[in-house]
Amino acid sequence: MDFFDNLRDKLASTGKDVSDKAKETAAIAKLKTQISMEESKLKGLYADLGKAYYENPEDENIQAYKDSIAAVKEVLARYEEELSNVKGLKTCKNCGAKMAKEALFCSKCGAKNEPEPDPETAAEQIPSSAKVCPVCGAEVTEDMAFCEVCGTKLDE
Repeated sequence: MDFFDNLRDKLASTGKDVSDKAKETAAIAKLKTQISMEESKLKGLYADLGKAYYENPEDENIQAYKDSIAAVKEVLARYEEELSNVKGLKTCKNCGAKMAKEALFCSKCGAKNEPEPDPETAAEQIPSSAKVCPVCGAEVTEDMAFCEVCGTKLDE
């Protein structure tokens, strides 16, 4: 009977893994579609802006096109960030390349990228009376002048 219990548990675990992967794949596909639509919208706005400027450089609608372009770029940036999170990626602080969240060094430029602390986990691990670094949230003691984790100068 032990064999069948192990088999059942293994099948249940595998089924959950497959289900999670399918959900992740669907989320990635949805985000890529949204990004593609926003990029098409952006191309159209650039074309309209160029045409409006060519026909009348003094047209007051030109600023409206610029504002629309900025808004679409903000939406695109949010979708790109969300896509990176779903894929488990972060952006290099030096060159902007995408890399694994747990990577300490960028594979493109070699810059050191400290892992970003999880605010929920950090809050659970540090007692509320403890002093913390204002940049990375690491616990620091009163006698420290600099954070041992990120090197930030600590205020007295």
